[in-house]
Amino acid sequence: MAGIWTPAADDGDRSLGEVERKVDDLYRRAESGTETYNATRERAARQRGRVDTGPEDVPKLARTLNSARERLGSFTAAQYRTRASAPDASTFLLPDTPQDYFEQAQLMSRLTSRQKNAVRHETPESLPTPDDTQSDLRTAKATVQKKLSTARELLARPTARKRQEAAALAQQQAVAFARAQVGKPYVWGAAGPGSYDSSGLTQAAWKAAGVTLPRVITDQANAGTTVSLADAQPGDLVFFHDDITHVGVYVGDGTMIHAPKPGAYVREEPVHHDGAATVHSVVRPA
Repeated sequence: MAGIWTPAADDGDRSLGEVERKVDDLYRRAESGTETYNATRERAARQRGRVDTGPEDVPKLARTLNSARERLGSFTAAQYRTRASAPDASTFLLPDTPQDYFEQAQLMSRLTSRQKNAVRHETPESLPTPDDTQSDLRTAKATVQKKLSTARELLARPTARKRQEAAALAQQQAVAFARAQVGKPYVWGAAGPGSYDSSGLTQAAWKAAGVTLPRVITDQANAGTTVSLADAQPGDLVFFHDDITHVGVYVGDGTMIHAPKPGAYVREEPVHHDGAATVHSVVRPA
């Protein structure tokens, strides 16, 4: 069977059309392997049938052979008793004495018995063994499963890449929106467009990216995947204080955009502007 296609190191740059062609080819090869598997199963079933019926057929053949020998023996005895009635060619084939006839009959009996044993022992061995067939089935099945697994991996890669690209775009849009709000005043309970409080700003930023966040800050802290501050990416939400009472939009390089407090304006400043101990967690929405 054809070998498995091994993805190259630059799969990330492969077009979706090329991946789909590779997947179609793998499915075609898997289908071919499946047919081989099915054919092997059919052959195994036929072999089992022949092996199962073999021991019954051999005694039947032996009985037919014995019957023929008995008829031949009766004919030969009659010929020996009445040589004159036998054709000339047959007469020359008969032994000269009863002792010679007895010895010849014994020899023929031994030969016939040996032939029957050979038939009984050699007939099953002439067939492929069930173990060989089962090995072929396992090989065919493993090949098909490997091809299908490779096809599934190939299909998953473009999907995963699309999800990553969509998430990155959403993060960029959230950051761009937050940056566009710099300079607008902090107003308690406001969620834009002219003013914001901290959770109102983060909710509006991610809404611009197509992601709906809860309005309440503690609910926002549970609306994504928690990551470490060291692994924070632009667009992630940085929460502050043990009771989670403040949040900002991380924009990279250790800085964030947030609506700080009453009397202040939306601005960009370091995450640790109020001390590292105040950072509670970092959450990645979407």
